[in-house]
Amino acid sequence: MKAAGRWWKLALGVVAIVVVAQIAVSLLVRTHRVHNFLVAQLSRAFGRPVEVERFEAQLLPSPTLDASNITVEEDPAFGNEYFLRAESFSAGFRWLGLLRGRFEFGTLAFSRPSLILVRNEEGRWNLERWLPPAKTGSSAVFYGPQQAAPSNHLRTIEFDDGRVNFKMENDKQAFAFINVAGRVEQVESGRWQLQLETTPWRSGVQLQSTGTLRVRGDVAGTSARLQPAQIRLHWDEASLADLFRLWRGQDYGVRGLFALDARLESGLPGAQGAIEASPGAWTFSVEARAERLHRWDLAERSDNPRLNALLKGSFFSDGRAMLPVRFSVDAPRSNLHGEFYAGASLRRDLYVRLDSMGVGSADLLAWYHAFQAEVEDGIEAQQFFTGSATWRGWPPQLDSAGFSSPGGIVKVPGVADLQIGPLRGGRVSSKLTVEPVRISWSGAPASDGKPPGVAKRRSSAETRTTIAVSLTHDFATGQGALALEGRVPHSEQVLRIAQAFGRVLNHGWDMTGEADAALEWSWSARQRGRWNGKLNFSHARLEVAGLNQPLLLEDAALSYKDGLRTAEISKAQGFGANWSGQIAERQDAALTPASIALPQWQFRLQADRLDAADLDRWIGPRARPGWLQRLLGSLLGGPSSASNVTASELLRRVTADGQLRINDLTIEKLHLSQVSAEGSLRELNLDVRQAEAQWSGGVVQGSAKAQFAPKAAYDVSVDLDHVNLAQLPAPFAARLGGLASGKLLVTATGVGRDELLGSLAGRADVRLKNVELRGWDLPASMADGTARAGTTRWPEGQGVLFLRDRSVVLSDFRLEDPAELTLLNGRITFGQDADLSMETAAVGKRAANPFAGRVLKILGPLDGPRVSVENAGARQPAD
Repeated sequence: MKAAGRWWKLALGVVAIVVVAQIAVSLLVRTHRVHNFLVAQLSRAFGRPVEVERFEAQLLPSPTLDASNITVEEDPAFGNEYFLRAESFSAGFRWLGLLRGRFEFGTLAFSRPSLILVRNEEGRWNLERWLPPAKTGSSAVFYGPQQAAPSNHLRTIEFDDGRVNFKMENDKQAFAFINVAGRVEQVESGRWQLQLETTPWRSGVQLQSTGTLRVRGDVAGTSARLQPAQIRLHWDEASLADLFRLWRGQDYGVRGLFALDARLESGLPGAQGAIEASPGAWTFSVEARAERLHRWDLAERSDNPRLNALLKGSFFSDGRAMLPVRFSVDAPRSNLHGEFYAGASLRRDLYVRLDSMGVGSADLLAWYHAFQAEVEDGIEAQQFFTGSATWRGWPPQLDSAGFSSPGGIVKVPGVADLQIGPLRGGRVSSKLTVEPVRISWSGAPASDGKPPGVAKRRSSAETRTTIAVSLTHDFATGQGALALEGRVPHSEQVLRIAQAFGRVLNHGWDMTGEADAALEWSWSARQRGRWNGKLNFSHARLEVAGLNQPLLLEDAALSYKDGLRTAEISKAQGFGANWSGQIAERQDAALTPASIALPQWQFRLQADRLDAADLDRWIGPRARPGWLQRLLGSLLGGPSSASNVTASELLRRVTADGQLRINDLTIEKLHLSQVSAEGSLRELNLDVRQAEAQWSGGVVQGSAKAQFAPKAAYDVSVDLDHVNLAQLPAPFAARLGGLASGKLLVTATGVGRDELLGSLAGRADVRLKNVELRGWDLPASMADGTARAGTTRWPEGQGVLFLRDRSVVLSDFRLEDPAELTLLNGRITFGQDADLSMETAAVGKRAANPFAGRVLKILGPLDGPRVSVENAGARQPAD
C-alpha cells in the first residue's frame, strides 16, 4: 500500500514537471531572443532568410514547433518577391541531432503554402539553388564551376492545399497549380523523393474539370541541375475544353476527355535501352490520349473519334541541340509515324518528317460527324490513304509530300453508292498537286418532276453523274485552285448528298433537272478565295419558298468571274410568263466588306406577258402569309434569317438596279403593252427613273419613288400622250371618244389596298381633242329642258382633275367648240358613282343664248346613271 502511494506521488510529480515544462517552453518560444534563435535555425535549414510572425511549441507526444505566417525570402538574383509563404507550419525535431548537440528539424508540415517558381534570363530556376546538392561521391554528374554546399538540413517537407505560381523573369504567368498536396523527402544526402498531387489552374478563366496531376520520382541536388533524376507524371480525368483554356485562355469549342502519362530521366538511352549518364541530357517519353472528341453543342456519340499520341526523345538542358524525337499518332483505323527536330530557333530549326501515313476514311468520317451538325447516321465510307511528307520552319512549311489511294466507296442514304476513283498527289518542286479524282454514281430518282408521258427512257450512261475534282497550290507564289468539272443529270441528288453531310445548300428552295459545271475556286497570298467558271441548267424545275408553282429553267446558266455572280437566262417560265435576260452582281460589290453581306445586283430582264391574275396564283393566299420573309430569306440570308428578321429588314438587304421589259402587262382592267422601266432598289427605297408603255392607244411615260420604311410612301409622276378615251378601263369608256394628253401627279401612303386608296391624292392637268359624249345630245337637252339621246362633240377641252377622298374631282373642266363652252363639275368615286353637272355658255355671236342657265345632271352608277336637266341657280364653286 505504501509502494502504491509512492508511485502515485512519483507519477503526479512527473505530470507536474511536464506541465510546467510545457508552460515554460510555450512562454520561452515567445521571447524575443528565442524567437530570433528559431528564425535563425529555420533560415539555416531553408538556406534562405525566413520571417515568422509567432511560434508555439509542445513537448508531447513529441517535441514540435508550430509557426504562424511563415515567409521564406527569395534569392535576390530572382527578384524581390517571396519564395515560399504559408499560413502555418509544424516542424518536428530530430532526437538524434539533439543528442549530438545539434538543433535539426525533422518533418516540416506546411498548411496552405504558396510557392513562386522563377526562371531568370539565363534560363535557370530559383529552385535549383535551394535544394541541397548530392554528396561528392554520389552518382550525380557535375559540370561547370562548383558552388559551396549550403548548410540547410531539411529532411522531409509535407504540404497540403498549396499553390505553385510561375514567373518568367518579372512576368507573372496566368498558369498555376492549386490544391497541391504531398511530400518531398530527402532519402539520402542530396537525393530527394517526390510524391505530389495537384490541380492545374489559370487565372481569369472559368474551369470545370482540369483533372488531377500526379508526380512521382526522385531528383538529385540542384548543383547538378537535378541530375540524376527519374520523374513520372500521370494526368487524368481532364476535359479537353479545360485543357485548351489552360493552354490558350479560351474555349475552342472542343469537348472530350484527356489523359497523359510522361516519364523524364536524366541521361541518354544506351545500346541496350538502359539510360546512361550524360551531362545535361534528359530522355523523355510522353503518351497522350484523347477520347470522346466532339463539338461543344453536339451530343456525344459512340463513334466519336479517339487518338493516342506517343513522343519519345532526348534534349539537353544546357541549350545544346535536341536529338530527333520519334512520334506516332494512332486512331481506330489510322496511324501516323515519324520524327521531328526542334533546335534553339523554331522558325529556323524545326523539322518534321512523316515517314508513313495510313488514314482510313471511316476515321475521317467520324471526325466530320463529331464536329458537323445534322450529318446523317447512315453514311458509310470505305477508303484508305497512304503517304509521307516533311515540313520545315515555323509556321511549318511543306517541304515534300506524296500520297495516294486506290479509290473507295461512300454510301449515302437515298442516293446510289458514290464511287471514288484513284487518288494521287504530292509536292513537285514548289507545287502541291492532286490529280483529278473521279466521283461518280448512277441511278435516277423516283420522280424527276416531269409530267407523266414526258420522261423518256435513258441509258445508264445518260443518267450517271460524273464529277472530277483536282487541286493545285504553288508555295512560291501562294496561288492555288480547286477545280470541279462534271455533269449532273439529276441536280436534286447533289442537294441530297450535301444535306446528308449536314451542308444544306438549298435554304428555302429546291431544284430538279440537269446541270453541268466547270468551276474553279482560286486563291492567292493577297486575295481570298473566289469562284470562277459556269453552271449550266437545262430542263430544270426550281421551287422557291413563297411561290405556289415552280419556275421552269429550260436554258439558264450561273457564271462566276472573280467571285461575282451572273445569272444568264435564255429561256425560263415563271409567273405565267416566258423570261429572258441577265442578273449580274455589280463589280463594285466586292470592293468593301459591307458589300459582301449586301451584294449589289444589275438586272436586265424581259417577259412576253404578265398578268396580275397569274401573279396572284403564284403568290396568292396559299403563299401570302410570310411570303416576303420566306422568299427573300431563302435567297439572301440562309436558313435562319427569315425566321427572326422582319420583312422590311429583309427588303433592306436587296440592292438592285436595272431594266425590266414586258411585252404585255395586265393589272385587272388596266392593260399596258411594250412596258419598259429603269430603276433601282436600295435601303428600302425604290426609284423608277424612267418608265414607258403603250396604253389605250397612246403612250404613257413617267417616274416613281417609293419609300418602304419607316412608313410606306409613294410618289408617282406620269405623262399621258394621245390616250384614247374610248379604250379606258372603265364602265363609262363606251360613252366617250377622243384623245387625252396631260400630266398626272399622285401620292399615297400606307400598306394594303384600303389604306392606299384612302390616302391617295393627286392632280392631273388634262388636254382633250375631238371629244365625244355618246348617249346624250347636250344642246338638244338644254333646248328642250329634258335629256335627249344622241352624241355631243367638242373639238377640244382642258382642265384639272383632283384625286382625293377616294374620288376624282372635276372643277370647271372646259369642253370647247367655236360657238359654245361647256363646263363640267362634280366627282366620280372610285366605286364608279357619279355626281356631275354640265352647263353650257354661248360664245361669239350666240352669246345671248336663250337656253343658258340650265344644267345637265348625271347622278348614280356610271353604268346606269340618272340624267336630268335642271334650271341653274347662282353658280357655286366646284368641290
